[in-house]
Amino acid sequence: MSSLPTATKTAADPKQKPGRASPGIEKLVREAFSDVALLIGAVAAIHQVEDDLVWTVVRRLDRIRIGLLRDLKGVSRPEDFDPQPIPTPRVHAAVDEFLARNLAGAGE
Repeated sequence: MSSLPTATKTAADPKQKPGRASPGIEKLVREAFSDVALLIGAVAAIHQVEDDLVWTVVRRLDRIRIGLLRDLKGVSRPEDFDPQPIPTPRVHAAVDEFLARNLAGAGE
C-alpha cells in the first residue's frame, strides 16, 4: 500500500481522522482559491470585464471550491449539488495549455 498523500489522505499522521485532510492542506487550498479569486478580480478591473461574466466565473469557482473542500473533509455532497460542470461555449488556447500542464505536473 502506498503512503503517498492523496486529496483525502495525507502522509502518515496517526492523529488524523480517516477521510479528513489536515488543517494545513485545507489552509493551502483556501489560499490557492483566494489567489485565483484575486487574479480574476484584477483581470476584471484592468480589462473592464463585464460584471455578468465576472459573477459567472466566480460562481463556477465557488462550485469547485465547495466540491473540493467537501471531498477533502470526507463530507458527501448534498443531493441538490450538481457535479456536472456547466458547459462552456469554448475554451481559450491558454486554458487548454494550462490544463495540459496541470495534468502532466509540468514545472513542479
